[in-house]
Amino acid sequence: MAIDMYFDDPEVGPDRKTSHPHFVAHFKSDFYFDCGDEEAPFGSDEGADVLVALEEFFQDKEVEGISLSDFPRHIVEDQWGMMYFAPKDMDEGSLAKLVAASEQDVWQSDQVVLATAFGQIKITGYIIPALKDMAHDALGRMKATNDLLGHEDEFGYYDKMLYDLMTFDKTYVSVLPDLWCKRCQM
Repeated sequence: MAIDMYFDDPEVGPDRKTSHPHFVAHFKSDFYFDCGDEEAPFGSDEGADVLVALEEFFQDKEVEGISLSDFPRHIVEDQWGMMYFAPKDMDEGSLAKLVAASEQDVWQSDQVVLATAFGQIKITGYIIPALKDMAHDALGRMKATNDLLGHEDEFGYYDKMLYDLMTFDKTYVSVLPDLWCKRCQM
């Protein structure tokens, strides 16, 4: 027996009807389903691509030997040929140096982590703790990068995503191991 997984219709994109009930119940803001909002988890081209790749991952289609916690690195480096920067807390000076040297790769790394984290919840209704921690750090770095570059989060998405993510309590440890998918335990 495995947990139910929810996959989007490629013609429609992210939708409440094709999302796990845990995701729909907790992540209520419309931007979680917005395909055109660059700040939304699946709104950018990168976020949309990650969601499709994650669906394939859970359907045991193309991605072999990769764990969920390594999925963002795999997408950025192995699939896109870019440099992956794992999200982590940084002081302002270190972040400024990193952004000056690799702004696009840092930003894309964080977008991929967010799409993977929210995508796992959208598909399975649960999240592994390591991925939840990575998404927390990615949101912090994205917010700090925006502050550093003088960009405003005019809709408050980062704070909303952070709050929603941190208050979501359905991790894989809340599901019996024999009910969890084999892909998540790698």
